Amino acid sequence: MRILFALVVALLIPRYSQAQNPSFKTLENFDAIFARAKKENKPVFFEAFLPNCSHCIAYDATLKNQKIKQFLDKNVLAYQLDLSKKENGIFLRKQKIFVPSTPSFIMLGPDGKPWSVQTMGDELNNVDGIISTLQKAIDPEKRDEAILKKYQQGARDFNQMIELANFTRMTLDSVQNMEIVQQLAEALPQDKYESELGFLLIRKVMLDNNNPLFEHFINNLPAYRKYADSVTVRQAAENTLMSTLFSSRARKFSPERIAGIKNGLKLIGLNEAQIANRCIVLEVMIDLDKDHLATAVDRVKKFYQSKVIPEKEKEFWCKWLTRKSGPNIPCPLP
Repeated sequence: MRILFALVVALLIPRYSQAQNPSFKTLENFDAIFARAKKENKPVFFEAFLPNCSHCIAYDATLKNQKIKQFLDKNVLAYQLDLSKKENGIFLRKQKIFVPSTPSFIMLGPDGKPWSVQTMGDELNNVDGIISTLQKAIDPEKRDEAILKKYQQGARDFNQMIELANFTRMTLDSVQNMEIVQQLAEALPQDKYESELGFLLIRKVMLDNNNPLFEHFINNLPAYRKYADSVTVRQAAENTLMSTLFSSRARKFSPERIAGIKNGLKLIGLNEAQIANRCIVLEVMIDLDKDHLATAVDRVKKFYQSKVIPEKEKEFWCKWLTRKSGPNIPCPLP
C-alpha cells in the first residue's frame, strides 16, 4: 500500500519534462562552457530551477517560445541548472552565488564573474518580461555589475541601490551589502520605516541587524503584520539576526552587540535555552580568541547545566579548548 501511494504521489507531482528545452543547450562540463564563452565572447546564462517547483514549470513553458530562443541563440550561451543536483550547487558556491528561490536568472560574463542575478516572479513570466530581464542583464550600462561600479564611483540612486542590495546579497558580498543597506536605511524617512518598502528591505536584502531600520523593526514587529503574516514577519527578523550571528565578523562583536542580538531573538519568541543554543559557539570562540580559557570552559559547563555532555559534542569542545595546548594536555571538561 505504501509503495502504491508513493507511486501515485510521484505521478501527481508536476515535474520538468525530461525532454530538453529547445531554447537551451545541453549542460556540459563547466570549464568547457566558459572556454566556449571566452572563444565566442558571449556571456553565460543559467536558469536555476528545481524539478518540482511549480513556478519553474510555468517558466519552462514560456522559455520555449521561439522569440526567446532566438534572443538566447544570438546573445548568450544558455543552460538550465537543476539545483537538486549536488554538482550544480557546488558550482554556484564556487562562483559565490546564492539562490534564495527558484526560478532565478543568473548571467555570468565570459570570465565567470556575475553580471546579474535575478529571482523571477510570476509577473515577469511572459515573453516580454523575460526578454527585457535578459536584455538588462547583458547591457553594459544597465546590468547589476555595471550599476555596482557606478555606485562605487559615487552614484547614489535609491532604486538602483535597492537592486544592488539584492545583487550583493545573492553574490555573497556581505561587506558591500551592509554598506548599501545602511545607506538605504539612513536615506529612508523614519515615517516610511513601517511601510511595505521598509519591510521589503528587511525581508529581501538585509544581512546585518546594526542599522536604524532593523532596530525599529525588531521593536515594533506587530506593525509589520499588515504586510505579512506573523510567521513571515518573525522569519524576516530571525534571518537577519542569524545571518549577523553566523557571519565571520561576529567574532569581533562586543558583549553589548551580542546582548542586542540575544534581545532580538527574545523579542521574536525564543526562550533562554534556545537563545543560548544559538549563541554558545560564538561566545566560546570569542573567549578563546582573547585567551580567556577559564571563562570559555566555565561557559561550556554552565551551558550543559552539570549534565553529561554528549560524546560528539564533548569531542568538538575539547578540540577547541585544547587548540593552544600541548598534545598531552587533557581536556578541561569533566
